[in-house]
Amino acid sequence: MTAHILPDLGSIRIGEIVPLHIENLLQVKLRSGLASKTVRNLIGLLQGIFSLAEDNDLILRSPVRNKHKPSVQRREKPIWTANQVRLIVEAVPVSCRPLFVTAALTGARLGELLALQWQHVDLVGRKLRIEQSLWRNQLFAPKTSSSIRTIYFGEGLAQALTEQSQRVGRKSSEDFVFCKPNGEPLHPDVLRKDVLYPALDRLGIPRSSGASGFHTFRHSAASFINAQTGNLKLAQKLLGHSTIDMTAEVYTHTSAEAEREAAVAVERAIYGDLFPNLFPTGNNSSIAAVN
Repeated sequence: MTAHILPDLGSIRIGEIVPLHIENLLQVKLRSGLASKTVRNLIGLLQGIFSLAEDNDLILRSPVRNKHKPSVQRREKPIWTANQVRLIVEAVPVSCRPLFVTAALTGARLGELLALQWQHVDLVGRKLRIEQSLWRNQLFAPKTSSSIRTIYFGEGLAQALTEQSQRVGRKSSEDFVFCKPNGEPLHPDVLRKDVLYPALDRLGIPRSSGASGFHTFRHSAASFINAQTGNLKLAQKLLGHSTIDMTAEVYTHTSAEAEREAAVAVERAIYGDLFPNLFPTGNNSSIAAVN
């Protein structure tokens, strides 16, 4: 029965795809050597596609089942100290620093940062809106409804984003905040392999495969908030997590000002009360160097 079931779902009409097709795709991907987490993310993407088809009455039920998501062994996530974050930001090319500052101070996912357009940034109100994510040069809705969020920020990030606006010479509200000279979004793999990893190596900061990427900024930001405020609900709001635990969900509340304080707490942990000038005018480094 399985001989005719191909891993290429694109050759099958959407209404004819059944759970066995998904199971076969899952096994093919795992046997190819893909990590369980990567395959799990792929299944999650398919689940979103089929859910949309179901909502639009194109299919009666999604063929993706919970059993199709491979289990992922969870390891303790590495974090960087505040001093390490400062050093990393200062070690990357000047043209890349606004992106790294934003990653460090907001804890946003890299895909969310690369999908930021100027229409999502309010420099006067000092807040930015996470409404989409970039994956393989395509814009998608964030992972969950909780991922759609407003992030409030302080003077440090306002300075970095103002500098970025001047640097790229934005023309439209739909321009990407972090982009190549031609306006196209940056590539995450290039940023990791050609910018972040060399900076870590130059600084002697240990890194392990798959565990020392931009997501470490995210885990570090959460630890800074917890250390500075003791309020995990603020960390949940800043990072866009769906839940923490029942106590935090039911009894802990936040306000816009408190959420801004969470973002400022990350900035204060890294830079103290005096945000340095990270963008010397004499450096003509171009963001093209990372593309």
